[in-house]
Amino acid sequence: MPEGTISFEVGAPVNRVWDFLSDMRKIGQCIPGVESIEIHDERRATWHLKVKLGPLSQQIRVETESLEKVPPSRAKFIGRADNMNMTGTIVLEPRGEGTAVTYTMNVETKGPLARIMDNFMKAKLSQQTQEFASNVKKSIES
Repeated sequence: MPEGTISFEVGAPVNRVWDFLSDMRKIGQCIPGVESIEIHDERRATWHLKVKLGPLSQQIRVETESLEKVPPSRAKFIGRADNMNMTGTIVLEPRGEGTAVTYTMNVETKGPLARIMDNFMKAKLSQQTQEFASNVKKSIES
């Protein structure tokens, strides 16, 4: 199962970072490829993504759900799509006047193209976690 982890610092207090990352719309806007977001309630949303698979692109509908929220230190979520499930964790730690963030994403591919998707996701996940970190920093620090 492909996994990507990144740790980064955000120049904002932990409570401000928590408020941002626990908002389904705000965090969804930081996920690479998300084109639109439908909020169902405070725990569930649908993210519409455009994912590039080499020269091809695919539209993916991901039903997301917050599984755990422990303010202001950690959260866990799951995203379910037709051909993959994603689980993620976010851990926050105060660091002086800023916040250390550790983000981990696991992807479980399924279906007839699972092996191909697995190889693709292994290569792509590192880039996507870095892009997520950059998007979060820009959104919170600006």
